[in-house]
Amino acid sequence: MTPIAGLPRAPTRHAILILGMHRSGTSALGGVINALGAAGPKTPLPSHAANPRGFFESAPLALAHDELLASVGSSWLDWRQLNPQRINSEATEPYRQKIKQLLIDEFGDEPLIVIKDPRTCRFVPFMLSILNEMNVSPVALLPIRNPLEVAYSLHRRDKMALPKSLLLWLRHVLEAEYHSRHMPRYILSYEGFLVDWRKHMDRAAEKTGVVWPAHPDRSDVKVEQFLTTDLYHERSTPEDMRHHPEVASLVRETYQILSTIAAGDEDNGLLDQLDIMRTRFDDACETFSAAMATEELAVVQLRGELSTRSTETERTRQENSKLASFLEQQSLEVRGLAAERDALVGTRGTLIAERDALVNAQASLIAERDALLRDMSCIANERDALLRSRSWRLTAPLRLIGGLFPRG
Repeated sequence: MTPIAGLPRAPTRHAILILGMHRSGTSALGGVINALGAAGPKTPLPSHAANPRGFFESAPLALAHDELLASVGSSWLDWRQLNPQRINSEATEPYRQKIKQLLIDEFGDEPLIVIKDPRTCRFVPFMLSILNEMNVSPVALLPIRNPLEVAYSLHRRDKMALPKSLLLWLRHVLEAEYHSRHMPRYILSYEGFLVDWRKHMDRAAEKTGVVWPAHPDRSDVKVEQFLTTDLYHERSTPEDMRHHPEVASLVRETYQILSTIAAGDEDNGLLDQLDIMRTRFDDACETFSAAMATEELAVVQLRGELSTRSTETERTRQENSKLASFLEQQSLEVRGLAAERDALVGTRGTLIAERDALVNAQASLIAERDALLRDMSCIANERDALLRSRSWRLTAPLRLIGGLFPRG
């Protein structure tokens, strides 16, 4: 729609696209830009052990990007070029509308927003077309990190093989660089950014025309608390990369060119060299991607089988653990019953001993009673004898007198 003459134009909204490979410092850059006043998403990804201070990217937008990639037969860890016909076809229109609505929901009408998701490197033109529909002007910041450090970080986080990580790095940086040439942008070294973030943010503002809502001087404390080198885990020198057997010459040369651009100004000679790198990479992908895709599919299937077996093993382990717990409980109950039995046996022995003692005591009492009865019988006999003797003595005189004076 053409503006009505005489009416002021609505202020232009800007979106800062952070176009960097996974594990290349995109979260650190997003955090600093957010501290400088650019609006982040309303629904950010939660912090993680790999990013304890946050990702500074939209959770629903990242999910929508995964769905978009899946719709064209790709994923976040695919190093092959996206088919432009497929991603710009009618089949992806629902994803375009979904991403557009999520941008509206996540950022509202903020004048300066920061969109950060490494997946975006794979479909920069697709995202730019959505921002154009929203009348949002894009600028790009491209952090460049030593690809060997990126590969080590991905291996630590995702157990990804180094060669695949390096192919991913190559695809992301070449696509991001090529498709951001026509917009205001700034390419920076991740290591240099950690050393002096103020210089790079001033330089980014100068190169892109962005005015930071919060001046760096007023954001120092917030940034210094967030941006610390203790999160810089993987370290590798250019010399390490040059001599590493798994780093291809195409990776080394691309990193050298991008590092040169980051250290100074762009020139057509360096961009021409990057075009050569991209052409070589695309040609190699076209030659070997089918065979490698077959191998990767076999690996995925094998991982699926291993995952299934692992699940079954875990289920068996849990069942064995439950059985062991049951048996342990039964053993405890048996030991408890045995203890009760032993206690009862001990009580029974005590009762038997007490019974035997009572029997012995009873036998003793009976013997004492019998002895007393015998003694009583003897005493009775003695008493009877005494009575007879006494009676005889009493009657003896009478018998004598009777003899002297018989009756007659």
